Parts: sequence; structure tokens; C-alpha cells
Amino acid sequence: MKYRSDRKGNRQSGFSLVEVMVVVALLAVVLGSVAIVGSASDKAYETGTIESHLESRVAIAMDRVVDELRIAGVDTITPDPIQGVGASEVRYVQATGMTNGQIDWTPLRSLRLEPEVGELDDGVDNNGNGLIDEGRIVLIEDVGGAEERRWILTRWVAEFLEGEIENGVDDNGNGLVDESGFLVERIGESYVVRLTLERRTAKGYLLTRTARTSTNPRNRLGD
Repeated sequence: MKYRSDRKGNRQSGFSLVEVMVVVALLAVVLGSVAIVGSASDKAYETGTIESHLESRVAIAMDRVVDELRIAGVDTITPDPIQGVGASEVRYVQATGMTNGQIDWTPLRSLRLEPEVGELDDGVDNNGNGLIDEGRIVLIEDVGGAEERRWILTRWVAEFLEGEIENGVDDNGNGLVDESGFLVERIGESYVVRLTLERRTAKGYLLTRTARTSTNPRNRLGD
């Protein structure tokens, strides 16, 4: 009796060592590509989320600052943030209405840039959030009075306005030297407000948003 050999069939139904190695290598390439795409996607999502947050915060803060200054008494704004110098804190009173033909005014108010909680002006990231010497804009009502209230308009204010570094030079060409991340400047009768916010991603990438706007206060204390 003759027996048929199964060797050929066995060779066709199995995989050689070389074939297995090729498959493993291909799988490694595919999985590596998937990991890279996933990482890039996560980075893009995080970056987009932080950018949207910065854009939202800078818009909201600027709107509030402009609203505050628009109804302030122009001759009550101190110190005078003269052109080329500006100020990171201004105090003023606002018109609230009329009584017997006279303007009613609020108690003293203030817009100021102050250090973030846990942060010092020392060139070090004291609070461990990846930013150095960052601040926040605070609105204070009834400054020094019994009813004093504080409102944080935004955090993540950069130490210096975008494009500026502390070197005694006007690096960003806006006529100001070493200006801070929040600054009010009077140009003629207009008050120009500049603001730069910044945050870092989990990977350490620094994202920045800057805005500039202006307003003309409508009231005078003697009117």
C-alpha cells in the first residue's frame, strides 16, 4: 500500500520564521503609527482647548475693563497713564446717574495687575504652574472702604506684553519699554488697553493670546 506524503500540505498551511518576523515588523510599524497619530491628536486637542480658553478669557477681561473705564470720570483716573509710560493700576470713580442735575458718583474703584496667588516677582515659577511671575487683573470696588469688594477679571496674565522682555528696549515697537502684560495708556483723550495672557500645555508648550482695544471715558467730575 502506498502512502501520500503530507509535507507539501504542511508547508502551505504553516508560516515560516521569516514570514512571522515580517508580520511582527509590520504590526510594530502599524501600532507605532497609530500611537504617533493618537499622540498628535491629543496634543492638537489640548492645544485647541487651551487656545480657546485664552481667547475667551482675554475677550471677557478686555470687555470688562473697557466697560469700567467708559463710564469713569476722565478727570478722576489716577495715576495719569500718559502716552509712552502707561500704568498697570488705575483708580477712578464712575457715574451712576443724576440727582438734581448733578452726576452721582461711585466710591473709589481700581483696576490693578497683581501677582497670582503663590507667585513672587523673582523670576521663578513659585506656584508650579509653568509660568514665571504671572499675575491677575483685579477689580476693586470701594477701595479702602467698609464695603470693599474684589473681583478677579482674569488670571494667567503674562509678566510682560507679548514680544517684550525686560531689557530697557521697546522690543515690540509699540512705543512702550518693558511694559507689563496688562497696561492702560492714555493717548490724547483715548485710553488704550493692552493685555497678554499665557498658559502652558501638559507638554510644556507656551500658548499666548494678546488683545488691544481703546475707549473714551464719557464723564467728567466737574460736569
